[in-house]
This record gives sequence, structure tokens and C-alpha cells, in this order.
Amino acid sequence: MTSNVRIEPAATRILVFEEVYQARAAQEQAEKSKLDAFGTLARLNPLNRPKHDTVLLSKWELRHEPFWHVVARREVDFNHEANYSLPITNPHAQRIEVAGRSFEVLSAGNKPRVDLPCSEVCHRKVEAIVYQDALKRPVKSAALQNYVEKYKATEQEQLQLSGAIEPTLSSAAALQMALSRLAGEAIDASAIHEDRYEVDKLHLYYRPVYAFEYVWNPAGKVGVIEIDGLTGNVVASGEWFRDKIDRVMTRDMLFEMGAEVASAAIPAGGVAVKVLQRLTQ
Repeated sequence: MTSNVRIEPAATRILVFEEVYQARAAQEQAEKSKLDAFGTLARLNPLNRPKHDTVLLSKWELRHEPFWHVVARREVDFNHEANYSLPITNPHAQRIEVAGRSFEVLSAGNKPRVDLPCSEVCHRKVEAIVYQDALKRPVKSAALQNYVEKYKATEQEQLQLSGAIEPTLSSAAALQMALSRLAGEAIDASAIHEDRYEVDKLHLYYRPVYAFEYVWNPAGKVGVIEIDGLTGNVVASGEWFRDKIDRVMTRDMLFEMGAEVASAAIPAGGVAVKVLQRLTQ
């Protein structure tokens, strides 16, 4: 049968968090942790280890890193074959008749019963929620969920953000993660009448991150300290992203969806994808 995937226009959104920690506070935090930028082994080396007067700030930036938040539902209408055991209270009954059909009374000790085969008409709803770093890094989903639930983000019709990094995980791949989870849910059915998928959220978030690059002289080594612009958390083993988005990115550039996405995720006989695009000027 054909599975239907519906993506509402309001499902695709670009949202940007404003930094909670300002640049000065972030730099003060980075200065306290700058010796950690070169690893634990370097700090434990008694002969040659980084010191506050030999580790100097080379450059810093405020960048915006992307992640995906996807919410999708699967609703299935189906029949399930079942057998109901009906206790019989009349000790003299030998059989019962229901809608023109006759069923023998089965004796099981002192508990006579009738087994009634039937077809249950069912409706099942399953939800999948995905929080995924859009740079394909092993960022914990709970941390990304915390950003969404605790901090305010502003919707953007198009992305024109200084220091924004382009996602390496596409919207199609993020959507496929959610659809795959839904498709993996086993449906115990004798017949499926309708199997539909609804995408409620396909949100691309950008969160602020400060990066401070330090140079350790005379070793000539370079390390990066990252400060989360929302929580103030420190990442000692940071990295410097050289490639940034240098053009205005429209919604159509950041979101691409089609039948090939759903068909790759849903192992059914066929997939009908209905994408209601919202035009971007």
C-alpha cells in the first residue's frame, strides 16, 4: 500500500538564539581555562608545560552553529485479528448464538467459556522527536533539547547571520532520521487501511558559540577554547571553523524535501509525498 507523508508549510523554520553571555564575560571564562586548550598531558609535563604568561590569545570570534529539531507523527488505521474469551455463567448452556453464528461452550474445570474470534478496528499514533547536531558531531540530544526548552529563539525568514556555519547534515537527512524511527515501529495488523506520516516541525536552529584561539610559545602549538554563548559552558578541545556562510541563505536553500527522502526512510510498497512549500522572497 501507499504511505502518505505530509509536510506543512509552517513546519520548516529557521530560528536563531541570541547570546546570553556577552563577549567580555566569555573571554574572561576562556582566560581561566586557556591552559586546558593543549590537553591534559601537556599540563602534566613538568619540563615543558603551558603557563599563563606563555599562552597568548591569537584571535577570537562569535560564530553560530546549527542543529536540527524534527517532530513527526505516524498514524495508522488497521485491523487486528483477535480472540476474546467470554465467561459463561449459565451452567446449562451448551452453545451461544451471536449474529447468526453459533459458538460451542468450552469446559475448563469450573470455568466454562466461549472463544469469540473477531477483527478489531484500530487506530495507532506514534511520535518521533529528533534533536541532531547539523555538523555531524556527537553532541548529546539532551543538550540541544535544553537549548530549545530554556532559551528564546527568533524566527528568520532568511539567514543573514555573521559567523553562521552551513549545515553538513541536510534537512533531508534530518527528516529521514525521524521517518526511519516511525517506519521502524511494528504494526501488528491483519490489514492496514491507511498509513500516514505528518511532519510537524523541521526546525533549523542556530546557537551562539565563542571561539578563542591561543598560541603557546615557544612550543608553537595552537589550541581553541569554546564558550557556549547560552550556558557559558567551556569546551577545552575546541576547533576553529574557517568556512562560514558568506551569502544570504533563503529557506529554499536550507530545506530540500522530496519523494526520494521519504522512500528511502519508509520501506513500504510506495510513498506519496505532499510537500506544501512556503515561498521565500
